[in-house]
Amino acid sequence: MYNISKLSLAALREQINAQTRTVEFQTDDGAVTQMVYVPKFTVPAGIFENGAYPKKDMNLGGFFIDKYSCSHKKATAFTRGIGDGASITSDDTTNIPVSLPGKVVWTQIEWTNAKQACANRKINGQACHLVTMKEWATVCFLAKLMGHDIRGNNSNGHDYRDTNDWQHNAVPDSTQPERVLSGTGPVSWSHNGLASGIFDLVGGVWEWLDFTITDGVYTHKKKALINDSDGITAADKTITIDGMENGDTWPAAGTIQIEDEIITYSTINYQGNGKAVLSDCTRAQQSTKAATHADNTTVYQLTKYCITPGGATAYISNSAGLSTSDTAIVYTDLLNGPGNSGFAVGDTIQVENEQMKVTAVVSNTLTVTRAVNGSSAASHAKGVAVAKVSTQMDNNDPSNDAWQFGHLTTMRTENDLECMALPSLANQQTDEWKDGFWIRNHGVRAALRGGGWIDGADARSGFALSLVGLPSDRWVGGGFRAALSLENL
Repeated sequence: MYNISKLSLAALREQINAQTRTVEFQTDDGAVTQMVYVPKFTVPAGIFENGAYPKKDMNLGGFFIDKYSCSHKKATAFTRGIGDGASITSDDTTNIPVSLPGKVVWTQIEWTNAKQACANRKINGQACHLVTMKEWATVCFLAKLMGHDIRGNNSNGHDYRDTNDWQHNAVPDSTQPERVLSGTGPVSWSHNGLASGIFDLVGGVWEWLDFTITDGVYTHKKKALINDSDGITAADKTITIDGMENGDTWPAAGTIQIEDEIITYSTINYQGNGKAVLSDCTRAQQSTKAATHADNTTVYQLTKYCITPGGATAYISNSAGLSTSDTAIVYTDLLNGPGNSGFAVGDTIQVENEQMKVTAVVSNTLTVTRAVNGSSAASHAKGVAVAKVSTQMDNNDPSNDAWQFGHLTTMRTENDLECMALPSLANQQTDEWKDGFWIRNHGVRAALRGGGWIDGADARSGFALSLVGLPSDRWVGGGFRAALSLENL
């Protein structure tokens, strides 16, 4: 693993580029696809944000990722090869995504179908997967380490920073104005500025990632396995586990999920080597049922994060919910975003499609003015989310499915999030991260990264992040790509 602290920057770049390579795989259904191996490397602590980020060394890489945005295996330079909104089923071998140059990219696909399509592409019997937030961020971090000022189709066929001429343009897509065929841009459109690189990360089409939020909240999952030859009964209060993912970062007290049961634990005895004992467990939480679970059953440690910088999410606990005229909201389970500490007088809050203004805060009760900023009053059930609208970002369309926009200013440094390039501050454009950040903090939203062909200065480095789309959205500007973990080969 290459560490910049032990190599000169030039030597590090040479080492990484020497290990970066394009591999052409034959998929199990007989198609051909190209992927790039991203070698293992270390992003040293403090290399970005004037020494503030990352807080610790980040060990990244060691996987394959599609060289280009995905196309359907039947796509050509003149057709997408599949109809709009086609449903992808498990083990579908007809609708397989491939990564090849000179093809019409696969758009008009919902998040769920993109995820299933990636899983249906198998190489030597092993399934690929929709690119994760960490994998996408890894490639973007790598581009920064390479010192390459990456380009792409962020201005209707070319990069707005380049002259609009033949040598800087890609091959137009005849099926969609201003879109271009995969991998046909200049080498400046690759992550390292070389033909060996990963293309089309900036602009072109936004790409779905395997990452969702609900009401502005992301639930991070770390895996482990039950380590008990007899499994656990429905009454057990102690659970022994092994095979822990990042075991040394599990919280001292927290929440786990085993199959359909939610369990909290009050004590963890981490024994090293991915082994621990969870004690003082409270079973059957969050309206689930206690059950028996066999040895080697997967255990997920769950940690929730509010993703909105300067925001917060809580939940209505009024026993009857809110009528259209109620002005007092009792809330529970407050979760603060970075830089926020609860609700305050003057805050704007989002409750489903209604915005309200906070006029008083007493303990966990908010007094509010209803239906502000042109939104309409509505009834809201107990348990519905109450999200603070961040003052760091614009408040757009409050009367119609409100969304916020800012710029990636600084990145989050929590153990679970530091490698994902998620914003801790989103109030101004800088030369560090450059790109825009869009979010809706109500409902379920699926992540898209990279930017589109009309996003200009808001999509310059691959870090552009949108969390506004529904997983069911599909349009001509939304695509995807796949990755393959090395341990699966």
